Amino acid sequence: MRRLPGAETVLLADDHPVVRRGLAALLSGEDWIGRLIEAGTIAEALRLTVLERPGTAVVDLGLPDGDGVSLIRGIRRAVPECAVVVLTMTQDDATVHASLEAGASGYLLKESAPDALLPALRTVRDGGMVLGPQVATSALAGLRRTVPSPFDLLSPRELQHVGLLASGRSGAQIADALGVTEKTVRNQMAGILAKLGIADRVQIALMARDAGLHL
Repeated sequence: MRRLPGAETVLLADDHPVVRRGLAALLSGEDWIGRLIEAGTIAEALRLTVLERPGTAVVDLGLPDGDGVSLIRGIRRAVPECAVVVLTMTQDDATVHASLEAGASGYLLKESAPDALLPALRTVRDGGMVLGPQVATSALAGLRRTVPSPFDLLSPRELQHVGLLASGRSGAQIADALGVTEKTVRNQMAGILAKLGIADRVQIALMARDAGLHL
């Protein structure tokens, strides 16, 4: 496959070789990725970060030689422009908060559909933020202080709705992701429009994309 000019290096940090190889196979068809490098420990991931200076990193938190959150900090310290996406089994609020505060731009669970990772990586690569729909909405509460106006007026649940809308999800897809009916989605959108003083859901989607509020 022909690679784009300036194609970047992507780091895969996971202690399971099968998982790393699966991710590598999934990402190998992306023309914006120049090289894929793999690490099974925090020490190896940090060594490769310094040597290879990846533009994006996919990081599991369950690594054998330390706290995965510290790896996020280490990557961001060594290469501040590197976008980090957490791909893990852990979904408790404290871990989500700690990961995002350490500098992660995305948080997905390993139970996510495989094809969810590719748009997530493109989003964080473009400067946005991605939270998988399975991540508890209460975990979004800690992010409200970083959400730009006027979206800081919204509740965590409303922020999740807007993020899904900004990612191009249909009403039915949003309902499925949130576990509600399409009627509930319509009612919630009406409340969001009223709260923000915006008359058009398309305008909200565009504003949310500009703010990096993708899910």
